[in-house]
Amino acid sequence: MDTEIRSLEDRLKSFLEQLNTEYGIFERIVYKNKNQHRRSSYFQYLLKVRRDLRLLQSAKLDEILACCFHVFTGKKPKQKLHLLESHVPDFMERLLGAARLLSQMVEPMLKAATEISILLAQSFFMGFSLTILASLARLRVLVQQILLDFVSTFNMVSSLSQKKQSVKITQEGIEVCLGFLEIFIQKNKYFVTLECTWETYKFLLVERTHKRSLTNQVGDVGDASVLL
Repeated sequence: MDTEIRSLEDRLKSFLEQLNTEYGIFERIVYKNKNQHRRSSYFQYLLKVRRDLRLLQSAKLDEILACCFHVFTGKKPKQKLHLLESHVPDFMERLLGAARLLSQMVEPMLKAATEISILLAQSFFMGFSLTILASLARLRVLVQQILLDFVSTFNMVSSLSQKKQSVKITQEGIEVCLGFLEIFIQKNKYFVTLECTWETYKFLLVERTHKRSLTNQVGDVGDASVLL
């Protein structure tokens, strides 16, 4: 299981780094050609793609994912407990929002690519058309792959949030039992899982709502006995 989690973490880090690079290229192309093409319909679609990419950047996915995977694989129990107690509701909201955004980003890309293809067929602005088409194709592949891995990450966090969390720490001969997530669980009687389904030319995000069932499991993390 740890191997799968680390593989998922490595893939997401790699894809996000590549997406940042492609976003930088795309942003530069749009900036340099804005004055010449800004009144054209195809350029309006490119601006929509840029807007979505900026929103994705502002979500700071690398930071929230780092917190998520630290919870899954962290070896320091006190840090893990703090993250679980403070951020699980935030994990759910931010991850769900990011997944929804990722699922919506492909449509503007395809519309922009269609408009640019018409421009290319007319032999207008060949260099610009070919470059922007290549950039859109790369962005589309990265966004779709990130969406798939995001769904897996979200479902892992959702599964973790269903369980009643507590820890017993022995320090100087005194046992202290800390409980957390009860308030979050009591206020949220339902939880969401995500699926990706392929339809024609893109993955669609499917949200499923389930009634929460509180479960307890005992495990050990580092020098602490953890009830998960």
